Amino acid sequence: MPPADTRSPRLRPRPYTLYAARGHRRRRVARVALTAAVFLTIVVAIAAGGAYVWLDGLVGRANEGPQASTIQSVIDATPDTAIVDAEYDKPDAQDILILGSDTREGEGDEYGRSDTLMIMHIDPVEDYVSVLSIPRDLRVEIPGHGVQKINAAFAFGGPALAIQTVQRATRLDIDHYVNVDFEAFRSVTTALGGIYVDVDRRYYYGGIAYENINIPAGYQRLAGEQALDYVRFRHDGNVDFGRIERQHRFLQAARDQVSTWDTALKVPELVQLVAQNVSTDVTTTEALRLALWGLRLDRTRINQVNLVAETRDIGGASYVVATDDAIREAVRDLVTAPRPELPDDTATTDTTAGTATTSGDPSNTTPEPVDLTGVTVNVFNGNGRSGEATATGEWLESMGATIGRIGDAASSENELSVVLYPPEREGAARLVAAGVGVDRLREDRPGGEIALVLGADFALPEAYRPVPTAADVPDVRRWNEISRSASFTVMAPMSIPENFKFTDYRLYDLNTNEAVYPALKVYYRHGREDQYMGLMQTTFLDAPLAARGEERSQNGVVYTGVTIDGKVDRVWWKVDGVLYWVSNTLGYHVSSEEMFGVAESMIPMR
Repeated sequence: MPPADTRSPRLRPRPYTLYAARGHRRRRVARVALTAAVFLTIVVAIAAGGAYVWLDGLVGRANEGPQASTIQSVIDATPDTAIVDAEYDKPDAQDILILGSDTREGEGDEYGRSDTLMIMHIDPVEDYVSVLSIPRDLRVEIPGHGVQKINAAFAFGGPALAIQTVQRATRLDIDHYVNVDFEAFRSVTTALGGIYVDVDRRYYYGGIAYENINIPAGYQRLAGEQALDYVRFRHDGNVDFGRIERQHRFLQAARDQVSTWDTALKVPELVQLVAQNVSTDVTTTEALRLALWGLRLDRTRINQVNLVAETRDIGGASYVVATDDAIREAVRDLVTAPRPELPDDTATTDTTAGTATTSGDPSNTTPEPVDLTGVTVNVFNGNGRSGEATATGEWLESMGATIGRIGDAASSENELSVVLYPPEREGAARLVAAGVGVDRLREDRPGGEIALVLGADFALPEAYRPVPTAADVPDVRRWNEISRSASFTVMAPMSIPENFKFTDYRLYDLNTNEAVYPALKVYYRHGREDQYMGLMQTTFLDAPLAARGEERSQNGVVYTGVTIDGKVDRVWWKVDGVLYWVSNTLGYHVSSEEMFGVAESMIPMR
């Protein structure tokens, strides 16, 4: 095997983001380069098996085909529409068009359908890879066929016409192409024994035969038709957005697990599968360099490009429409090196009724104590967090206050805390507010008493925080039901992010090649969206999901946050022979602090 060129760029597919608006409403959709990952994953696997000769045969056969000469002519020719601006003129950079096609018997198309179109911009000098996925319904001019959806170009004229159409639409001069049939995905995932995926909830659909799906929730291995069903499912409220995010999660899992595959014995089978389902003009050496770099390049050097567009009904068909300026902006982003991730200052950390606050570190915000001798205060719980009114009363007593009544406020969903006071007691009320760090005061009826109403923003000093018990867990009845049926120690969260509701759970046996492990999946739905935060628990301690990331320690437990695209994808930890983790929604609705907050709030249900 030739040595890897350490200056070669990494080719690791990532999702693009399309912001599509219908009327004034925007929704985020995207597409991952599923087929590109299939091709490069196989290359890495074969290279890992030490079979350069096999690899050379694979790519050699992939370069053959009835359209090979036509495709090469299109690639070699500089299109009239190519961008000539100096900002794009980088001799060492290259653009690769990735096509994902699906040919089904009896459907009549000579070339099948191009479900995925993606441009990868590779810059070895700047040491980064950018990815721009093109929506298959993008309305463009197809040479010789007029205005059509861009995926029709492949059906009309195969890779050659698809390349021409993409060049015309983007004004980029494509250097190489890879076309992969989805059959390769089915076959390769089966040959490699499947990919471990954390399925966020149950997926079921019984409509069109080739789109049927029935996959239960939970961490499991997916292979073959089941794996393809999972990454292509779109019959829910997320439509294309959910499909793209599932593809993203699947590909990330495949990349993380490739080093564990026993590929040496499978090289001949993999070569045959790829030779039958892949066509490309990429040479053996180029493919190997790209694939090996795909496991090395730092995630911060991968640029996910956004395209702003809208959906429109034109002539009875639905199109994605992007302006020339929007496409030009996307191309500019494609050829620009990625910038460092900026901190997310907009994330909310409010929590729902019955949960513990994660709004910050009280030790850094606890106000200086004041002298409340002779001041009587009533304390009312307006945030629903069990035990906080009593604990606040003890805190006020430590400053000399006399506690009148302790109870619940009229509402348990107050966002902000407030001190109520009669006009004649304003001075004392301001002391109370200063002593507990509350900014809001409101004048109440004369002759009344000072009252402190706790909101979701209220933070007790660590010394006064109530110790949580299993009885205080939100949805405690369901968790008790789960705990009684499980064969290991179940942990339940005291803290649940705002607008998430307990939805369902699954206790099951997790099958691996070595053993069968008990496992639990619990998932919470975000409002009415098809977005689910998950809690997984299993004795499968070596699950590939437990990867390296940001570590935090609390009470002797190390919590590890694994980040994808600058977002915390999951937080995992191990206690007494059990692996636990919290998984984010497909659309990353849960902030980093909330993810760690949920993990750190979990307590044993004994």
